[in-house]
Amino acid sequence: MGIDPVVSARSENPDPRIVAASESSIAQAAELLAQGKLVAIPTETVYGLAANAWDADAVRKIFQAKNRPATNPLIVHVASVERLADAIASPVDPSIAEQMSVVAGFWPGPLTVVCARGPNIPDIVTAGRSTVAVRIPSHPVVRALLSKCPFPVAAPSANPSNYVSATTARHVADGFRPGADGGASVELILDGGPCQFGVESTIISARAKGPVLLRPGGITAEELRRKFAAIGCSLSIGSDDKEEKSAKLAPGMMKLHYSPNTRLVLLHQAHDCPAGMRVGRIAFRAIDDRQASMYATVAVLSETGDLREVAQHLFSALRRFDGLSLDEIHCDVCEPTGLGAAIMDRLTRAASTS
Repeated sequence: MGIDPVVSARSENPDPRIVAASESSIAQAAELLAQGKLVAIPTETVYGLAANAWDADAVRKIFQAKNRPATNPLIVHVASVERLADAIASPVDPSIAEQMSVVAGFWPGPLTVVCARGPNIPDIVTAGRSTVAVRIPSHPVVRALLSKCPFPVAAPSANPSNYVSATTARHVADGFRPGADGGASVELILDGGPCQFGVESTIISARAKGPVLLRPGGITAEELRRKFAAIGCSLSIGSDDKEEKSAKLAPGMMKLHYSPNTRLVLLHQAHDCPAGMRVGRIAFRAIDDRQASMYATVAVLSETGDLREVAQHLFSALRRFDGLSLDEIHCDVCEPTGLGAAIMDRLTRAASTS
């Protein structure tokens, strides 16, 4: 039993807003952003809903379209290390400079850093805080787009607030129907294919007393610890008792997040499918026929249990099952270490209403 083949967004769900990434469509996207419009963009993590980060009115449309709380700040994307000053305070405080050199070693890539905010970033982007979350993405399409924009781009995940993140162009189109967002329309969806990582970026906060991990993601805590140790820094882990504070400091930290409408049950131990219920099973590795026969539908995210494959396909499986009128979705779990920490962070939040 394997994963359903990926079908392109265009063939499965014709939507004139979805355009294949090309030099001309990327130029069109840059022009729309300059006009204060919203554009959905592919990144290596998940698809983002983008606006000119210097334009408060444009950014306000992101919050309107997503129905996102104003207390939840956005990640700002820049084209290169040389363009960081478009988003963060310059010069960088000397106590933070060494930490930023470590962060830069992971860029372009799925790592976001929270640091002092630059003067051109409006309050709405940062939820009024003096800090801003910034990263340099690695997806070639968004990098080409950012190189054409004379401004940084604010882009949270391209999905209605608290719902499962979008990892294909079709997911974006499904979440933002034309005319259904009170005028904050998504004008264009750049199709860059399925996302490589499938979970959002790791977020750390650069602080004088040392870096703090706020959200696990594609860059693991173990990788970060090794790099920070080389400069004599210890990486702290944000704790649950500071969750409310962290939620206002960085994106994607709300207790309820990434949630399907269907009840999600995490299989921390052996669990039979309840009789008389239509239940879907998300398995992290191949399962035997007896287990599979108990469920209305089964998705195997990796034949071998490779967590990179699990992360890449997890949100797509949750979204597909959420559209099947199931009574419950049962999902495997893994050890919360390495990439497993990001997977379990997302699943724990997704199941928080269960």
